[in-house]
Amino acid sequence: MSVAEAAPHPQLAEAGRPRVRIPKTLWIGLAIMLACKSLLFYDVSRTDRGALHTNEDLVRALSARPTDAFARIARYFAVNMTPFVWVGYLVFLEGVLTMQRGRSPIRSPIRSRPHHFVLLALASVTIWCVFDLINFYSIDAWRYLGMPVHFWDRFWGYLLAFATIVPGMLMSGQVFLNLGWFERARSPRWRMPRWVAVMSLVIGAAMAVWPLLHPDPITNLTLWCGLVFMVDPINLWLGRPSMFRDWQNGWYGRTLAAFAGGLLCGLLWEFWNYWALAKWTYNLPFLGSLEHVRYFEMPVLGLLGFVPFGIECWIMWQFMRISLDGLAEPLPSERDLI
Repeated sequence: MSVAEAAPHPQLAEAGRPRVRIPKTLWIGLAIMLACKSLLFYDVSRTDRGALHTNEDLVRALSARPTDAFARIARYFAVNMTPFVWVGYLVFLEGVLTMQRGRSPIRSPIRSRPHHFVLLALASVTIWCVFDLINFYSIDAWRYLGMPVHFWDRFWGYLLAFATIVPGMLMSGQVFLNLGWFERARSPRWRMPRWVAVMSLVIGAAMAVWPLLHPDPITNLTLWCGLVFMVDPINLWLGRPSMFRDWQNGWYGRTLAAFAGGLLCGLLWEFWNYWALAKWTYNLPFLGSLEHVRYFEMPVLGLLGFVPFGIECWIMWQFMRISLDGLAEPLPSERDLI
């Protein structure tokens, strides 16, 4: 038999390959996000309001009560924009990650490691509560506006919103890793001197404590990166997945992907937050006149805080997983954030 006879016909070979289909979760997540934004803008246009910046703005917006069922639904979504739209974003990312796996039998990290994802979502609630407590009892750098009066009306929204923060950043970063955007961020292996890790821990601890000892919005400068330098050396010494270990192995892609995931989610947070009826505003007077140069609610310089926030949450999660080993599936490789 000749080589030409043995080789399969290109069209037949192509027909025998399963096609990569767009997962339903991608379409469902996209539909949720579009529905949330459409209902929000309907509430904005119906009440002839803009973005809320003060309690007076909120009172004026709430004075325009819904007059029919659709308006009441729009109002409900306007109040609960953050939890609804971020659940939609996670569903969308699940679809994107599944599609990126192509014909692989292993699908998205959520489907292949569900216990890990559930525990990550619960850890995300804890992680954000840490930052919220520091803010409210010390630095007062951001303030919530328009929260429902009764605690149990707020509780489910808090739970969903907080549970999506860390997964959203890590899943976004995972998309960038899968695209190969940071594949070239490599160097020869090198060994970090022990004293560098010790100094990192000491400096990181000082940065983390500063907001507690000096209650002022300026300590927001260290809040978003102090735990990076304090906790990652501990992860390194304990043999956990670690940013410093990646660096010593000459691999910086995971760090950069976490940076990009944090920044992307920061841009989305501020966009989706701006016209909501329950939202947050910022108090960063140390920026001077630059405080008023804004991307929606966030002063533009403040967006820099989202860059280290992604890797900070990943590092905190790796430390928290120490007590969960055996309950959550292990992190598969250095090419994974989630």
